[in-house]
Amino acid sequence: MKLLLKITLACLPVLILLSCSKKAEDMVTMDAAETDTRIQQYLFAHNEIAIRDPSGLYYRIYAPGDSVHFVKPASVVYVNYSNQLIDGTIVDASFDVTNFNNRELKNHIPAWQIGLTKISKGGKIRMYIPPYLAFGSMGVPDIIPPNAILISEVELVDIK
Repeated sequence: MKLLLKITLACLPVLILLSCSKKAEDMVTMDAAETDTRIQQYLFAHNEIAIRDPSGLYYRIYAPGDSVHFVKPASVVYVNYSNQLIDGTIVDASFDVTNFNNRELKNHIPAWQIGLTKISKGGKIRMYIPPYLAFGSMGVPDIIPPNAILISEVELVDIK
């Protein structure tokens, strides 16, 4: 009886984790090909030109920056930015320079980690971000819907 109790107690954390995890069928995701098509359609419809990174991020550099000071994963970036949905709805913006409370670049969404390395201090980039490089199938409740393609304009004001 004691052995059965020990086994049950040892397995309890695993059972709890399994019961809390999301099932694959519960998480509806947009595949990479569909996302790529939607971004290309947006670019064509708005007569915009962008480069496709191997990650799936599309971007356009408006100003390359000083070509001296580049970000690293542990860099704290000071930026002016705006994020909008592909339908044009602005969902977030800094309205002034922000450093996200000293958050390092490696703690931002993957798209920013990729895109901000393409410019240097003083640079400006526009990124067309697939969900899997942003907030994915979860989104951000009451702000960014699940599977949202984001358009992010970022000016890299400073790096610490």
